[in-house]
Amino acid sequence: MDYVVIERIVFDALVSQIADCAHTVEKFMKMITPRSLDDWVDNNVAGSMLRLGTRSLQTMRSSGKIGYSIIDGKVFYPMSEIHRVLNQSYTKDG
Repeated sequence: MDYVVIERIVFDALVSQIADCAHTVEKFMKMITPRSLDDWVDNNVAGSMLRLGTRSLQTMRSSGKIGYSIIDGKVFYPMSEIHRVLNQSYTKDG
């Protein structure tokens, strides 16, 4: 069995980097985890899921292409609407 000896400062820095990496992975996993169609998401999450900016989302809302609700000045979209918009934008090959 081999042993590796490192200084405490180096060890603590390594543990900190691993914790930061784990936090980042958890954050991205939450973004890609399938959500229930009954859930509601805010403007930022909807934009990242649809890969659209806030102005594009505003245009879709104004033209009636996506359903939404405004609560306390913040825009929310039902996941069923996000799902519907994604399905409409897919093209089937073959």
